[in-house]
Amino acid sequence: MHIKLELMLQAITPISVIALIYTVRNYHRQMNAQVFMNYTERYERILSEFPDDARDARFNVKVLPSPSPRLRLCVLKYLNLCSEEFYLMRNGYLDKTLWRIWEGDLTRMIGTPLLEREWQSLRPEFESHQEFLRYVDAIQSDCQRSKAAHA
Repeated sequence: MHIKLELMLQAITPISVIALIYTVRNYHRQMNAQVFMNYTERYERILSEFPDDARDARFNVKVLPSPSPRLRLCVLKYLNLCSEEFYLMRNGYLDKTLWRIWEGDLTRMIGTPLLEREWQSLRPEFESHQEFLRYVDAIQSDCQRSKAAHA
């Protein structure tokens, strides 16, 4: 009886390990899907709060809206969202594929004249998150160098 139980346990152990790996992998995928949905919803909400002229100016360098408290608050909310995504990615909580999707839009928007202007007054808000602060500064420097090279 003891030998049969031991053989049965030896056979079940690899199956249990495989099931555990599958469960953990599936859980990780579900959590990333949840993060994606939550952050996408927040992004859409923040974007809907932008003044109309500022929403269009996010990627249009020809027209910059006038500075306003509402615009500054919207940009702050957007940058807070970006800093959270950045933190999640840097600390291994965010799937790299998901980060690559977000980073393309994040880089493009942070490099715009609108966010360059607003960043000057909002930069102190991110003093406690030096890594993100350097990340934004680097993106804006790269965009400025790129514009200068194309001019």
